[in-house]
Amino acid sequence: MYLLYKRISEKLVDFHDKKLLGVIFQWLRTELAYTSNNIEGNTLTREETMLTVEEGLTSGSKPLKYYVEARNHAEAFDYMLSLIDVEDIHYEDIILKIHAIILNGINDENKGCYRNVHVRIAGLNAVLPNPVKVPYLMEEFTKKLDSRADDILKALEAHYKLVEIHPFIDGNGRTARLLMNLILLRTHVLPMIIAPRERKRYLAAINGRNTQGKLLHYYKYMLGLLGKSQDMYAKIFMNEKQSAKQLMTISEFAKQCGVPISTIRYYLRVKKLVPRTYTNAGYMLFDEDKI
Repeated sequence: MYLLYKRISEKLVDFHDKKLLGVIFQWLRTELAYTSNNIEGNTLTREETMLTVEEGLTSGSKPLKYYVEARNHAEAFDYMLSLIDVEDIHYEDIILKIHAIILNGINDENKGCYRNVHVRIAGLNAVLPNPVKVPYLMEEFTKKLDSRADDILKALEAHYKLVEIHPFIDGNGRTARLLMNLILLRTHVLPMIIAPRERKRYLAAINGRNTQGKLLHYYKYMLGLLGKSQDMYAKIFMNEKQSAKQLMTISEFAKQCGVPISTIRYYLRVKKLVPRTYTNAGYMLFDEDKI
């Protein structure tokens, strides 16, 4: 585990570099919405998620709920960013707020409210707490979060404990991953990205800890995912021959050019414009020379 920690620490981004962070966060609004929702069964592609998050467009070919989930996750991510440098925060209030955003327009009756029914996690053998115990468990859980300094292990533990308690009727996984990434960001570590291809192993790591006590395996797996995420940031945003400070997402590029994103997409289609580079996920990045 020490080597994993060391590997992660070597890839950290300077959080004083606000321009670089802005580029990364703009990219993450879509990437985290796509990956986190995909784990829960949302079938929007990256491109469909991007169009929904960045331009508010829907193709209409898939359930409306999926597009709402994409927009909600992006809004929850924005809320999370607003808390990075807030000194005195109360995690129970934050968890309820994140959940309310996640289920907004999807399940308004239960958004931001603890469940009062029994639930189970699809694909897992975990036995979840009785709903009567949920408010007490959440109070105890969040008191510990409030009293402990933010660090990487706290983030991973918070993620697991929220999934273990499963306090909501829906949206537990997305809320847990956002909570984990909020704590990471407050530690000045960029968020963990859990790719769709990791879904089975990710759920198995949670299930293994819950039903078989595989604590070390859970931490090793999650630290491995976090290390891969830091490697991805380094490759996309920091190891380019050209300074990453000059790279922009399509929405930022369109804003700098003073035109709608649709205009940029038109120039791309007719080959009058090409991006500077692409991310591993296929997103376009532009430089100032293209303006």
